[in-house]
Amino acid sequence: MANDIEASIIALIASAGDIEPGVITSETELAELDIDSLVLTEIVMDIEDEHDIEIDLNTAEAWESLKTVGDIVNMVKKLVAEQH
Repeated sequence: MANDIEASIIALIASAGDIEPGVITSETELAELDIDSLVLTEIVMDIEDEHDIEIDLNTAEAWESLKTVGDIVNMVKKLVAEQH
């Protein structure tokens, strides 16, 4: 399931950013992908819908903590685990 979460998030990021999925890994920095905060917000909303979770990103600190694809994956894994 953990790999499914990572794969689905990479697919969502690739789709939203019009990026080839094969170039995205968990170590990929979001800044390298030229993903602005508006696109990142859309990605987060898609992730919430897909995994039936709520991600609280209302604070500047929360946004700043998301530097890599892996940061997003880890946050989602934690929220999914808490829900079950």
